Amino acid sequence: MDKQEAKLILSSHTLGEEPVGDERFNAAKELLAKDQELANWWKNQKETDKAMSDSLKSFEVPADLHSALKMTMADQEKKRIRFRAARRWFSIAAVFVLGFGIYFQYGIDRSDDYTGPLAQRAFEYSVDGPWLSYFDKDTSNLKSWLTENGFNLPENLPPKLLAQEGIGCRPLDWSDERVALMCFNADTVYHLFIAKEQDFPSFEASEQIGYASKDNGWTMSKWKDNDHLFVLTAKATVDEMSQFLASYTPGSDTLSY
Repeated sequence: MDKQEAKLILSSHTLGEEPVGDERFNAAKELLAKDQELANWWKNQKETDKAMSDSLKSFEVPADLHSALKMTMADQEKKRIRFRAARRWFSIAAVFVLGFGIYFQYGIDRSDDYTGPLAQRAFEYSVDGPWLSYFDKDTSNLKSWLTENGFNLPENLPPKLLAQEGIGCRPLDWSDERVALMCFNADTVYHLFIAKEQDFPSFEASEQIGYASKDNGWTMSKWKDNDHLFVLTAKATVDEMSQFLASYTPGSDTLSY
């Protein structure tokens, strides 16, 4: 497990009790003891989120909020959608905040703080460590979850990425159609962002995959496939990232393995 994957796992537990018997969480905590930078990040996240949640508790909760939350959770259970951070709905009494405009579904979500072109936004969000809505090691379940939540995913996705162990996924309200984020564990965390071309008309990319080396050992690639746009980020070299896209041809319905 590397630092980025640890952040993804730890970020779901900045509020409330820590899980018992969770191997991935325990591995992340072990990494905390060895990495002072990660430990400082964890301490800051917990303090910041606690301060924010405490301030939110001072707001009056609408009378129908609790029933609305219960109905939402019941609907999720009916659809058999598992949310690892679901208990956060009830760890904070008030999640209804008009003044701050903060959306509380899986903790304190700061994804809307990221602005600018899609590729820049995706890269910065990846480096900071995104929040995820759904966790599963099976990448087919990640695809199913996104589809069940209204995403029209393209049929042609990088097969070598899908063959890796999944971490999780989430929707991002960065456009009218929203952006899908899928995370994979391939020695380091790979973040795949999928958007619709109509939502980002200024996105500069073609069906030929392009790569760019970024600061601190990160790499970003981007491309388009019909009416979908893609951004892939990871703390990896260009050669390492290109291996996971080697059998993938944007614009083609036929994949070679």
